[in-house]
Amino acid sequence: MTEPMTKKRTIRRVVAVEAALLAGAAALRRENTVLAAAMAGAGALGAWAAFRPGSPVYGPIITHGPTDVAQAALTFDDGPGPSTPAILDALGDAGVKATFFLLGRQARRHPELVQRMRDEGHQIASHGYDHGILVMRGPAYVRDQLARTEEAITEAVGPAALTRLFRAPHGFRGPTTWAAVRSAGYRMAGWTTGVFDSADPGPDVVAQRSARALAPGCILLLHDADGWAPDRLRAHTAAAIPDICAAAGDKGLALVTLNELLA
Repeated sequence: MTEPMTKKRTIRRVVAVEAALLAGAAALRRENTVLAAAMAGAGALGAWAAFRPGSPVYGPIITHGPTDVAQAALTFDDGPGPSTPAILDALGDAGVKATFFLLGRQARRHPELVQRMRDEGHQIASHGYDHGILVMRGPAYVRDQLARTEEAITEAVGPAALTRLFRAPHGFRGPTTWAAVRSAGYRMAGWTTGVFDSADPGPDVVAQRSARALAPGCILLLHDADGWAPDRLRAHTAAAIPDICAAAGDKGLALVTLNELLA
């Protein structure tokens, strides 16, 4: 099993590739200015696209739903984990359905929570198996991440529960990610706004940022676990859910699953 590539390792490798392209462009500048500029520009664009979650450069990605319907979607990444039950409790109390982008590794650790998501009417989607960054990975690696996650979720709740949406860890993608995802029968999903609840800024801050972001068609990114520290709590996020749901109601927005929003 290949070790997951972290954010720092990925950034270092992309920077190294960019530096090599710039060095090559500098060497070519005297002989072919146009080619040198193209090399430098391609490297800069590729690096920007890899780390900008909503960029369409590496293929189409869902970043919002229709803006003419009073609906928005809450989405959660990296789970299931220790805070998922509290988040499910809060969503249940509010009568809200959400979309959970699950890690296959976490589905294996907490199959009972995957079952609960399904039983309570939430949408289950894929976040890959181990949260490894995909920017520098080839198509076979990406398809393996999807297949292993499918297997884990199928073992927990059967094959019908997993919907064919995939969100890349951190939203980072490489040149081959989209084609590999599409060949496996998935669509790429991003988000409209992330409120950086992963930094644990406090429940009030998470709720306030979410309330400001909520609008028709909004896909809100939240976290019910930590992709790199699976036992870490997301207590601030869980505590903010009642206020987020109340804010949506105050704005006249129905909170629905991502599939419902896109429909």
